Amino acid sequence: MKLSLALLPLVATCAWAGYNPHQADLEPENAVYTQPQPEEPKAQSFLERLQHAFDLETILTSDPVVSLAAKVGINITEKVQAAKAEAEATGWDRHIPLITDENYREMIVEEPLSLDELDKRVWFLLIGIPNGDPVNKLVDERFEAAYNLTQESPENALPHVRWGRINYLDVTAITTRWWVWKVPMLVVLRKGGQELRFFSPRQLRLQPEVMHKFLEVDGWKETPAWTGIFAPGGALEPAMELISVWTMKSYVFITTVPRWIMLLATGALGSLLINVMHAGGKSANPRRPTPEVKHARIAEDAKEHDGGSAVRHSRADAIKASTKKDRSPSPSTRHSARIQAQTKKSS
Repeated sequence: MKLSLALLPLVATCAWAGYNPHQADLEPENAVYTQPQPEEPKAQSFLERLQHAFDLETILTSDPVVSLAAKVGINITEKVQAAKAEAEATGWDRHIPLITDENYREMIVEEPLSLDELDKRVWFLLIGIPNGDPVNKLVDERFEAAYNLTQESPENALPHVRWGRINYLDVTAITTRWWVWKVPMLVVLRKGGQELRFFSPRQLRLQPEVMHKFLEVDGWKETPAWTGIFAPGGALEPAMELISVWTMKSYVFITTVPRWIMLLATGALGSLLINVMHAGGKSANPRRPTPEVKHARIAEDAKEHDGGSAVRHSRADAIKASTKKDRSPSPSTRHSARIQAQTKKSS
């Protein structure tokens, strides 16, 4: 009772603080209050639903798989979380933004800037492979060291320069559009992606201080921007844009579908192509000859055999006759034999 009386002034103060004297005029007596309807979730595309259905994490964390693994003493959920943590630990540190096919337009192309800021904006990008070969690791370490120089003190800050990394193994549309097939590659990007300059590690001195100075004094201006029919603004830029989009969709589909399904599909497709290519030859099920046809063929073979044997015999007789003819004595031999016989008689 004493506690309730002690709290009464506090309740009255709170009620007075939330009271509005014009509240009765603003709200009608028969006002009906309805709870705000939750926003309907955005409908997913077929590709997104397929990707979610065949996602390895979704399959492994499903109830049937979890219960089956638990029966043999395996905590599959813990294993999946440990694998995810290990995969994230082996990637790049995210203090430098990661540019992907999904966020490229939002972060770079549609970056909210004034015309003056857009003219000064420079994106310095590294296209590489996390934990790749020694060259990739070296370039990545020097790139990060140069970025850290801009964060150490205001004197080294480069406010007009933004840094970013692009994972060559996870990006398809960007590298296809830019015609990049070899990494590591350093890119100086300006004007929302309409002006590009590419530098291989051999073209730049990879010391962090030199790279910082390179950006500070706009040393990239000495290299002409990429031009040509495939470059931004070129005649075939729309075609490259279309190819990059479909390449990205194909990559997402191929990486989404399990390998065993792809193996079955490619095997079936190969068998179908072989059958189609050989469809113009002999039929797969030839008609069997009737008994009458068989007997006629046997008779023809017998005639050919008899005629062939007769020809062979005649040829053999001719050869024997010629052999006998060759073995008969010559006229001179016969004449000498007669002389010898007459000589014997006379003696």
